[in-house]
Amino acid sequence: MTFPTIPTVAASRVLSVLATAPSGTHTSPNLSSLTKNSGDLLIAIVIIYDGNSTNAEFSAWGGSFTEFVDQATTVTMGIGAAYKWSTGSESGTFTVTSADASTNDSAFFLLSIPGAHATTPPEGGTIANGTAAAADPGSLDPAGWDTEDTLWIAVAGSGETSTTGSYTGIASAPANFTDYADSGISADVVGGVEGAVAFRQLTASSLDVGTFSVDLSNARNSALVIAVRPAFIDIIPSRQMKDPSLLQVLSH
Repeated sequence: MTFPTIPTVAASRVLSVLATAPSGTHTSPNLSSLTKNSGDLLIAIVIIYDGNSTNAEFSAWGGSFTEFVDQATTVTMGIGAAYKWSTGSESGTFTVTSADASTNDSAFFLLSIPGAHATTPPEGGTIANGTAAAADPGSLDPAGWDTEDTLWIAVAGSGETSTTGSYTGIASAPANFTDYADSGISADVVGGVEGAVAFRQLTASSLDVGTFSVDLSNARNSALVIAVRPAFIDIIPSRQMKDPSLLQVLSH
């Protein structure tokens, strides 16, 4: 097996955009600016200040994306995520709708990942929420996977709850995670938002990612982990080959 490739900002495989007062309609970064090839796994992640429902917050994903994370409460950050396998020709922007149509802000990420499994969707863990402490998601053990060369994606959102003092949002990734990318802070207001992602390639059946470094004095924060399964090659003896040293390679 080979790990899915870590997407980076430098390679234009991680894009982000902030929205101020989006009123429940959140617009993606421009797919035309995303580096992608046919077969790459595309992941869209939207982070909002809070929800108007519990775990039924997001709907109407455009761009032929299929939702696999939808987690929120009325008093914490909300995180939604959706995926598709790229045709290599996606362009323009698309939107997702949140039940929360308030003036609170949002952050939207697009990821393009080569080397992901061609039929297994990414899997998201359970959101963790914090105010007095950094949100610490539980261990994720993707259903039906073995110990594989998995790409683990840590996702965090921070929201400003008070304009007293200085709001610093998210500062750094969990331990052992690399290629940290953040959206920046949307605005210094109650309801301002910052989102961040970071990555780790690790051969494991499950992972407890730990915590991002976040502002705890004027903020709420939420986090979760996403697992991306690798494409893999099985090598088995060919039953048809007369020479037993020859192998049949099956890709799937």
